[in-house]
Amino acid sequence: MHRYERQREIVADRVTVDIEGLREEIEAAYSDNPLWEELSLSQKLRRLIQERLTEIKQQRSTANDPKSK
Repeated sequence: MHRYERQREIVADRVTVDIEGLREEIEAAYSDNPLWEELSLSQKLRRLIQERLTEIKQQRSTANDPKSK
């Protein structure tokens, strides 16, 4: 177990993702921004995931905020 923890610190977490049928939508997500074309597919996916996770976090904090009710 200690070995796994040590390895994890050195190597970034990586996953294989099936994006069949999603490539066009991923490419079109920010097609109005010329910098989007410069990003690799993995960078685009990371950005989209980060944005969605931020949205979820905001929704949860709003739902848990007694002032918002």
